[in-house]
Parts: sequence; C-alpha cells; structure tokens
Amino acid sequence: MSEITRDRRFEILRSLGSTECGGCGKEKKPKMSHCRKCYYALSPTMRQSLYRQFGSGYEEAYEASLRYLNQSKVTA
Repeated sequence: MSEITRDRRFEILRSLGSTECGGCGKEKKPKMSHCRKCYYALSPTMRQSLYRQFGSGYEEAYEASLRYLNQSKVTA
C-alpha cells in the first residue's frame, strides 16, 4: 500500500465537511465518512476503523473503504 500524500490527506479532511459521499456521490451528512447506504455496505470492522482519529489511521481506513466500495460495486 502506498503512502497517502499531503494533498490527498487534505482532500480526505475536506470530504468530512462535504455533503457528498465519496463512495457513491449521493448526499451524506457533514462529519460522516459516507452516506448511510455506503456505510452499512462496509463490514463492521471496516466501519469501526472509520472512527480512528485523523492522523492516527483515519485516512488509511477511509481509503480502504473507498477501495472496497469501488471493488464491490455496492454503489452501482
């Protein structure tokens, strides 16, 4: 797995304030990682990892959740 760049970390941080889900593009609540549908499509372990603090594993968990959602076609 590659290191997350500074610019990507900033994009991830901005996504937390966004109202657009990074998984499907639909509406989500600010401060939430994903919309309800995408969040519950993740495994319980993956959902729990999204509660890590920013700078202490959240970014990696978020990137992993996006990869999973993209690969599983849950959002299609």
